[in-house]
Order: sequence, then structure tokens, then C-alpha cells
Amino acid sequence: MNRGEPLVLVLGTADWDAAVATNQHRTVPALAQRHPMVFAEGTGTRRLRPGDARRVLRRLRPGGPAGARRPVPAGAEVVSPRLVPHHGPSTRALNARLLTGRLDRWVHHPGPRVLWSYTPHTYGLERLADATVYHLVDLLHENPGVPAGRLLAAERELARTAHLAIATSEPIGAHLRRQGFARVLVLPNVADVELFAAAAARRSAPREPVAVFAGTLAAHKVDLDLLVHLARRLDGGARLRLVGPRAAGATAHPAWRELLAAGAEVVGPLDPPELARELAAAAVGLVPYRLTPLTEGVSPLKTHEYLAAGLPVVSTPLPAVRALPGAVWTEAGAAPFTERVLGLLGAPAAERAERVLRCGRAAAGHDWASRGAQLRDLLDDLLDGPRAR
Repeated sequence: MNRGEPLVLVLGTADWDAAVATNQHRTVPALAQRHPMVFAEGTGTRRLRPGDARRVLRRLRPGGPAGARRPVPAGAEVVSPRLVPHHGPSTRALNARLLTGRLDRWVHHPGPRVLWSYTPHTYGLERLADATVYHLVDLLHENPGVPAGRLLAAERELARTAHLAIATSEPIGAHLRRQGFARVLVLPNVADVELFAAAAARRSAPREPVAVFAGTLAAHKVDLDLLVHLARRLDGGARLRLVGPRAAGATAHPAWRELLAAGAEVVGPLDPPELARELAAAAVGLVPYRLTPLTEGVSPLKTHEYLAAGLPVVSTPLPAVRALPGAVWTEAGAAPFTERVLGLLGAPAAERAERVLRCGRAAAGHDWASRGAQLRDLLDDLLDGPRAR
């Protein structure tokens, strides 16, 4: 490694082996095509909850995490910092020492150092970086259990030194500007379009009468009551399939038992090729998110996964989801949402076949191949600029 070669540190909010791949998991292989990477698994931004104990204990094992499921790309390394799972004044000095101790390779790298963070809790690492990027994919301070005041203060502090902030939606971009970030770029989420399009192209059997939701089943995000209404109206004539992990508390929600009683089929998390085949077999893709201050900033990458797999999309009216004639519908309220899904499921075969093609075309350009090239070029532009603002 020569002195001119940069080393990129990604501070994540999730484990590398998290069941659902998010923006941070996609950014690492995208940037690793050009630069060596270190991905530091995050302790998250919210207060520790009982369900987090297994993940924390996994971190404390000698040698760190084991049994990785998600492949680590060539040129990248995954490290697992053993931090106190609390971001506050009482733990700041200790966590700073623990974090830098696990990042010795990056801290002492002789060439340019880049910090690409998905958390504002950076513990001063930005002071060691030649370029700092804050990549915000959610309005983190709106998440349940997050000490909002502390997180917002950390963002304002980071805004003083960050060279670039990336937002995945316009509401997040507006938030970052209010927080004081001088340069904000809005890049909505994209998907692995080629994978889902290939699965759709390979499928020879007719699509099944299935409406599918793919994502984390979290009661604070997903409108479970809306899904109960939909499942009851399907009434065995079509199926509702929910694909993905269940967040803590989802099964305790009052609507969960009603959802199962109405016939909803709950599938565990699938790896990307399995998910692509699942979507290629379905007929309608769902984005049934609640409308809350948190989801105001959501840019659901599943929209592009559905479209690439040939699925028309029915979404609640999230700011980041725009209606697209013949491919994407936004419906407010359980009744209009359900009627739109039923209408799409019951459309004539020729109309459904034409819609598959239209949806596939709508996904074009919203892919990680294009986005990866864009992120690599952004990073190189930053490295050509001054070290500090």
C-alpha cells in the first residue's frame, strides 16, 4: 500500500450480518472496487433493549463475531468494536478509547484517511480524517428509544467538520441543512436492479395471486392494521406474504394475531437471490408504512426491487414515493389502499403482462452499479480538495 492510497472507514449503525441489507452494506462493496475499506459494526443509536443482549454478547466474545453470513468484499475488512452500548458524556472517553483501539489500521494509516459515517456518534474520528462524509438514511432522532437531544447535538457537532452530507430523501436533506451541514447531496435509495430483473426474466410460470411486503416487520414503521384490512379483503382469493425479520415488539402488537388469523403468511428473512425469486413469483409489491415523523424521511429501496422484479407498487403516501402511471400508486387510508391492490390482482392477463414490462423499465437507472460509480467519483473529488473546512 503506497502512501498516496486512501483508506476508507465506514462507521455503521448495524451489524455486517444484519438480516436485511441496508445502504451501509451496499456502500462498502461499491467503494471497495476502488479503495481499501474498513467497516466498523455499529452499536446503534438507541438505548439498549433486552432484545439486544445477544448481539452485544456476540461482540464481547474473544476474536469478535464469528460465522459471517454476508460475504465481505475483496479489499474490505469488518471489525467489531466492543463499545459500551450507550452514547453519552459518562461513556464518551471510554468509548473513544475502545473505538480507536479497534481501528488501529485506519488511525495509523500513512495515506489519506476517509471517514464515511452512518452515525453522528463518531467519537472524534473526524479529526483524524482527510475527508468526512455523513450518510443519513433515516431521521434517526425519530426512532423509538433514541435519545433525540443527544443525537441531534452530535449531528450539529459533526456538521462543523464534515465535508459532505448525503441524504436519501428531500426531508432528510432539509433536516441536515437545518443541522448546519454546509454541503448536502440528496441521493434516494437504489436497489440491486439487475438481480431482481434477472429473476423475473427467468420465471416461466405464471405469477401467483400474491401481494408481498419485503422488509423488516417493525410495528412503529409498518401499518399492521392496514395489512389486517387487506388480508381480510383478500379472503383466500389471493395471498398476503410478509417477507423479512420481525423487529422487537412486532408480535406483541394487538394487530399481529389478527393478521395471522386473517391468513397472512409470514416468511423469515431471505438472502438476496431467494428474495428475488419470491418477488418474481408475486403480483403486487406493498409499501404499507405508517405516516409518522420517522417515515417522513424514508426512501424505501424495496420500491425499486419490486419494480425490477416486474411488480406494480402500492404505497402509502410517503414523501419519497412518487406515483408513476401504470407502475406505482400511492393511496391514503386502508380502504383505498386495499381497493388498489385488489384491482391490480384482478386485472386481465394481458394487462398484467404489459405492466410487468412497464415496471421493469421504471426500475432502470435506480441501481447500485450506477450509484456505486457515483459514490466512488464523489469520494475521489473530496480527496482532491482541502483537508479541512
